[in-house]
Amino acid sequence: MSSTGNYKILLIEDDSALRQTYSDMLVAEGYTVVTAEDGEQGLAMVRIEKPDVVLLDIILPKLPGFEVLKSIRDDAGTKDTIILVLSVMGEQRHIQKAIDLGANGYAIKGSNTPSEVLEKIRTLLAPPEIKEQVKEEVKEYAKSYNVFVKGDRGDMLELAKDIGTTRLLVCKSCGRERQLVLTPDTSRSDGHWFSAHFACLNCGEVF
Repeated sequence: MSSTGNYKILLIEDDSALRQTYSDMLVAEGYTVVTAEDGEQGLAMVRIEKPDVVLLDIILPKLPGFEVLKSIRDDAGTKDTIILVLSVMGEQRHIQKAIDLGANGYAIKGSNTPSEVLEKIRTLLAPPEIKEQVKEEVKEYAKSYNVFVKGDRGDMLELAKDIGTTRLLVCKSCGRERQLVLTPDTSRSDGHWFSAHFACLNCGEVF
């Protein structure tokens, strides 16, 4: 690995706005940042750039993130690279698949802010005893719940009106019904608290 304060991070993300946001934040923190906008380019750059950390999206053009993750772990030259998955997919099966393929951590878009993702990166680059905290967080994320919500029940119509959409529970990308994703908030102990966002579990679109 690079010396302290000079770590290189490869950001594999197809959304240009998110790519810029995270790149600017990481550079401001003193990291060297390289980026890729699709899976094939990202995998090639892992082998060329030898980053200390790969921040990896799952829904990517050309080569899905899961395939990128598997290829990194299967290659003797890159198998020890730290990989933090950053994805809209918060369903248990997706998180578990990333863990099984060798991801060191998992962050959910819409649930984790950029500053929280930054903290996860710092933890992954920390000594081994601190890294254990990330494993525990991943276990907690595996408990996320996907809830079906009726659009005409309770305050759903009022919510849709207040945020300026009449099709709150319909995915604009594939037309399927969104679900409410609830992720346990482990920072609180006074009852059961969750962070929440609407997401399409079919194509990954998040609102």
